[in-house]
Amino acid sequence: MKLRGLVLASAAAFTAWATLPAGFARADDLWRSQLEVGSFDVFHKGDSASFDLQLRPGWRLWNFGVFAGGMVTTKEALMGYAGVTFDLHLTDNFLIIPDAAVGYYSHGNDKVLSFGSTAEFRTGVGIAYEFDNGWRLGADIHHISNAGLDKKNPGVEIAALTLAIPLFGKPAAEVAAEPPPPPPAASPAPAMALNYLVFFDFNKSDLTTDAQRIIKDAATHASVSGPTTKLTVTGHTDTVGSDAYNMRLSQRRAMSVQKELVHDGVPAGEIAIFAKGKRDLLVPTPDGVKEPQNRRVQIVFE
Repeated sequence: MKLRGLVLASAAAFTAWATLPAGFARADDLWRSQLEVGSFDVFHKGDSASFDLQLRPGWRLWNFGVFAGGMVTTKEALMGYAGVTFDLHLTDNFLIIPDAAVGYYSHGNDKVLSFGSTAEFRTGVGIAYEFDNGWRLGADIHHISNAGLDKKNPGVEIAALTLAIPLFGKPAAEVAAEPPPPPPAASPAPAMALNYLVFFDFNKSDLTTDAQRIIKDAATHASVSGPTTKLTVTGHTDTVGSDAYNMRLSQRRAMSVQKELVHDGVPAGEIAIFAKGKRDLLVPTPDGVKEPQNRRVQIVFE
């Protein structure tokens, strides 16, 4: 009875996650299949290896996602589970990935985790390096226990290496409508520039000294122009890497410029953010070309 209730509850929860309304879910990331190979009961020398295979869809609510998977050990233990995960980017390539899931565990000839038909909870954290093509290589550690639902709660830890392989996906849609072109000058008298270009190093979203100087000039222009000034900040990349990765990278570049503008005194409400990834190249190139002038953020005054 408990097992049937657990299965029904898990299925209902995963179905709810999978059918998030369009306003809450964004297909802005890659679907991935993740393989984990680890040591089961690693802190107690359980002498058993574990193998996990997971599906990690591209649905995102902010940086939260969902996943489902299964585990088997060399001593015939089995576990199926589903849960939520979170991508926390430390840099453009390194990220920390905590996750939590609930599922059902059958011990086979391996460690007994419950003496009744109770749920088992799988929680853990990993670190990974994401390559330009969307592949991720990393390591994680997880704890599985019944969280005190049974009369005994021995628990188990698993340390594993992870490999996430992109299956399919597409870049996110632009975060806002296309900005209108800058209006023509109202008078022939010379005026300060209406467009500023901020350039970035390859595969980076942090600001160089030159970039900070240009943003400072733009903030000064905004203060002179008055409180009705509106700015559009549009991030771009070169053509190296996947569409999905470059869309996220261009978004981070635009956010870096926005943060610096706010630091320099521009009200956040006057700044609109856009991300275009590999689209609208300043210098047209084939795919896979490291063109410095395409790695940019454009600041436009309206």
